[in-house]
Amino acid sequence: MRHLAVVTLIIVALGSLARQGSAQSATVPPVASGGQDKSVRLWDSMGKQTLSFLAHDGAVTCLLFTPDGKRIISGGDDRTVRFWSVEDGTLENVLEAHDKDVLCMGISPDGRLLATGGADNQIKLWNALNGVLIRAIPAHSQPVRAIAWRPDGQGFASGGADRLIQIWRSDGGLAGTIVGHDEPVTALAYTRDGKFLFSGAADGFVKVWNASDLTQVLRHRSHERLLSALALSPDGSQLATAGSDGRIRLWTVVRNGLSERASKSTERAVNAIAWSADGQVIVSGGSDRAVRYWSAADLSALLQTPPGPAAITAIAIQPR
Repeated sequence: MRHLAVVTLIIVALGSLARQGSAQSATVPPVASGGQDKSVRLWDSMGKQTLSFLAHDGAVTCLLFTPDGKRIISGGDDRTVRFWSVEDGTLENVLEAHDKDVLCMGISPDGRLLATGGADNQIKLWNALNGVLIRAIPAHSQPVRAIAWRPDGQGFASGGADRLIQIWRSDGGLAGTIVGHDEPVTALAYTRDGKFLFSGAADGFVKVWNASDLTQVLRHRSHERLLSALALSPDGSQLATAGSDGRIRLWTVVRNGLSERASKSTERAVNAIAWSADGQVIVSGGSDRAVRYWSAADLSALLQTPPGPAAITAIAIQPR
């Protein structure tokens, strides 16, 4: 009965969040993409490239916008993290971040703290304003694959190839551990109210955890192969997943798991996915080398960019 009560709670909570976001505009803000060609590109709401620059000495593995939307932060397999001006692509700072590839990153909601995860099994916590290293954390026994900040900025979660999810305080202290996946953890996302944590793994499973006591409340197989990315709608009512099977799937949380609303195939692995701030558009990138825009209502195709020179490995949408 306790499990049913918690599942009911998550459904009610997500429904409440959905109502809060229903009146937002559907305008799509600029999108940044990073690829195996070492470059970062910026696209406008019509899918037109407005900026392109060589970002790393190797593939771009992850990227994000700062909360004020003025900078792009990118990580690469050259072991560095780099800060760029959105206005003209000027390089503002370079962090010699990890001893191996930088694999993931997350920035606190106030834009002050940056957490990066690497193939060296470490998390580095940085002052995002000046690039000063605050703490190096031996976080996992294998590469760190995913990082997600709590919406209140009081901490973050990390997922590793060691199949663990670690919960951290904002000062880098360990607050808890979740042992719940059978394969490497590849993606993480908190609901907007911070009450639940969604995780995805290399076996295609999505799991939902109560963020307070770290108990599992939902489990669902979303892809037959590796789940490469997941994103929650800003209002918290829906989940999008992307996989190496080339599919993007749209889900609604129900009492016994996830109910699939729509599914589309790109025929090539999808590596990254993001949701627009108004909740109306999903953006993806993958091995087909194009940035694709989808309607969040039914995954109908809205537009796509011309294929670039290499696979897209990271996607971020500029905050409003």
